[in-house]
Order: sequence, then C-alpha cells, then structure tokens
Amino acid sequence: MPRLYLNQPLTEKTLITLSLEQSHYLLHVLRQRAGDKVTVFNAENGDWSAVVRESVRKQIVLEINSQIKPAVPTNPLWLAFAPLKQEATNFVLEKATELGVTHVQPLWMDHSNTQRLNEERWQKIMIEAAEQCERQDIPVLLPSLKLMDFLGNLPSEPLWFVALERSDQTPLLSALQKKPQGPYGFIIGPEGGFSAVEQQAFRQHPSLQIISLGWRVLRAETAALTVLAVAQSV
Repeated sequence: MPRLYLNQPLTEKTLITLSLEQSHYLLHVLRQRAGDKVTVFNAENGDWSAVVRESVRKQIVLEINSQIKPAVPTNPLWLAFAPLKQEATNFVLEKATELGVTHVQPLWMDHSNTQRLNEERWQKIMIEAAEQCERQDIPVLLPSLKLMDFLGNLPSEPLWFVALERSDQTPLLSALQKKPQGPYGFIIGPEGGFSAVEQQAFRQHPSLQIISLGWRVLRAETAALTVLAVAQSV
C-alpha cells in the first residue's frame, strides 16, 4: 500500500487535497484510482489509513479513515557532516534517514570540495526515505555552518563524537557502550579529511570525544553511515 507523508493534522473523516506532485505520483506512477487505499503519516499523528475519493483538476482528494499506528517518537540522533559530491550526499541523506537520524547539520570545513547545497532536494530525499522505511518523522535539516562556528556553540546535548582516521582512540562501539543512555551526535569530515587545525580543535574541545572506526581509511559516506548503524545497536 502506498505510504505518503502529510505535513498537516490527520483526523478521522477529514478530506485532504494532495499537492500536484503527490497527486501525479499516485495517479501516474502508482496508477491509483478512486476507492484505492493509501497510508498517510506524520510525526504528530502517526500512521492513518485513507482512501482516494476523487481527482479534481489533477489533484487527488483523500478521505482519512482511521489510525493504524500511534505516533512513536524517534530517539535523537545527530549527524554533522561536510556536504559531499551530489550523488554521495544524496546517498548519505537517504540512508541516514533509514538509520534513524533526527538532525542533519551541514558543515563547511577546510577541505570541503563542494559549495552547492540543494536543501529542497535534500528535504525531498529524506521524505521519500521516511515513506519507504516506515518511520513517521522527517529529519530536521539545519542551516549550514562553518565548522569552527559550530564547535563554538556546540549543543550541550547530545553526546558528541568525532571520528578521526588512523586514530588509536577508543573504538566507536566501546565508546558508545560506556554511555548507553545517549543521545548521540557525530561529526564526519569531508572527502579530503579534517585539516590539522580542525583536528587540533577537536582535541582541545571539552565536549568532544575522539573515536576510531578502525585501521582502514573509510570514504566519508561510509564513515557517516557506519557511526549511525553502530549507534542503532547500542
């Protein structure tokens, strides 16, 4: 059954007109017609069953029927990372959503190799991933910041970790098991790695713990998804 995110209140017997984009998806991609059932959801109201009532001027009208699943909160999980090349960034956002990330913080770093951000596209990717993986909330996409500005105003919560390559620091899983209550936040570097200045800033920061992801040098997107996957297992 198709599953759609709706950023509006969901209540029994409510009629909701879908956007042109969502209507096109149901009508022309999934071939939905009057009487067909869909699932709609959001973080506040949970999952609800709905039925296609009609199509008016290329826009579908849904009738909300009954709640399937109540809203279930997602544990906070932050990912602060340097935007990568377009395909790699899109991949990270999709998989991070599937892995339960709740806050995405783009950071500009000394070795960042892209200057283009497409927040609208990123938001769409995360919504589509949430629809597919059956989570109810959409990750919060925060305004981009320079790394040093971010470190200067680092949120007191979650517990922050930064992964350095070729590091002899505590392995990630061991570090998380010592603080199983969470919540966790991770800083991941760009494709060119952290600069010496940035690494020094990490070592001097009182609220950051440096961790190791093993002796192999991981691609930035691999590192980002590794920390999130391990965090899910704690």
